[in-house]
Amino acid sequence: MNTKQISTYVSDIIEDIKNNGDKAVFKYIKKFDNADLSKKGYKVSQKVIADAAKRVPKSLKNVIKSSYLNILSYHKYEYSQIKKRWNYVKNGLKVGQFYTSIESAGVYVPGGRFPYPSTVIMTAIPAVAAGVKRIVMVTPPKNMNDVVLFTAKLCGIKEIYCIGGIAAVAALAYGTKTVKKVDMIVGPGNVYVDEAKRQVFGYVGIDALAGPTEVAIIADKDVPVGYVFADIMAQAEHDPGAKIYLLCESAKKISEIKKLLPEEVLKQLKTEFCSLNKAVDIANNIAPEHLELLVKNYQVLLKSIKNAGAIFAGYQTPTASGDYWAGPSHVLPTNGSAKFSSGLSVMTFLKRSTYIEMNKNNKMAYKIIADFAQAESMQYHKKSAEVRYLNSDPLNQMKRENTERRKRR
Repeated sequence: MNTKQISTYVSDIIEDIKNNGDKAVFKYIKKFDNADLSKKGYKVSQKVIADAAKRVPKSLKNVIKSSYLNILSYHKYEYSQIKKRWNYVKNGLKVGQFYTSIESAGVYVPGGRFPYPSTVIMTAIPAVAAGVKRIVMVTPPKNMNDVVLFTAKLCGIKEIYCIGGIAAVAALAYGTKTVKKVDMIVGPGNVYVDEAKRQVFGYVGIDALAGPTEVAIIADKDVPVGYVFADIMAQAEHDPGAKIYLLCESAKKISEIKKLLPEEVLKQLKTEFCSLNKAVDIANNIAPEHLELLVKNYQVLLKSIKNAGAIFAGYQTPTASGDYWAGPSHVLPTNGSAKFSSGLSVMTFLKRSTYIEMNKNNKMAYKIIADFAQAESMQYHKKSAEVRYLNSDPLNQMKRENTERRKRR
């Protein structure tokens, strides 16, 4: 399907769910996932979650817990560094702003080629750290395995729905008898999920519109070939549509690396032989989701990096460290959007309100407001200021003006 066809296709499904609720949800679960859940429902019970958690091997639980603790620690620290409230007073006017968390968030965990317990952590934990009270997880039936459910339980998610794709986004956005609507939807998905998020944006918040995953690797002449090979293959492993860029100051290294790669990965790879400074310029133009600096003196280059979702500094830092363990969320801007947007974080789940408090003695300010309103011919904006500094009664004035209008007629 082309873009226009996808848009229409997604819109039709969203409208069906808006109008028919759970009945439509069951229809699409059966159509897309070949699962008939009409009798038992698509909400996952607490018993199913608890039983699944028990079956996960202890060694794997410890791995997931280590990741969970690192990521929670990072986002709690991020939250602690945000100035939650400030104000200042000048000329009798008090102004400022403060942050509050959204009340509910839906996290979308894709089925894709593999189950993604890491995405559960990377989407839910920033919301937890931000103080979101209600966190809902949706994921396709095939993704309902023990590890994903254990990870959700670890993150404190109590509402889990066995639903994916467009239907999941629509149910979260508009609500059904089973699912109460949320304030924001986050998490990566395929082109249909992305289009669904685009269409419901405005009725609910979304984190971003995600494209194919991408990495740009800047490498010096001394880079270990095995490191670059492994990192390229790791990126290609995500998706045949993954984008991979190798910018290296050694033509010989580029040649050695390309000889190791299978033909299908070479089709995804774009290479350029250039200086490290030129590589930084190219990377800033690409604005990649992931940027690896496989360079000895990476600190020098860091000063010139402007556009990247996440930066992985030095030979010893693969993109996989950010995918699973280091701390920042791996939900990052793609398709060049790192030029103007950021990855998922605590800030995603916070909203800012401004605060204004005027003093009745500040007559000059009220007069300026009234004069500005008059310049725009906004008579009642003007009156709302005048009533405060002239101590006039707007109701009596309105009556007089209405009487005069009737006389003129």
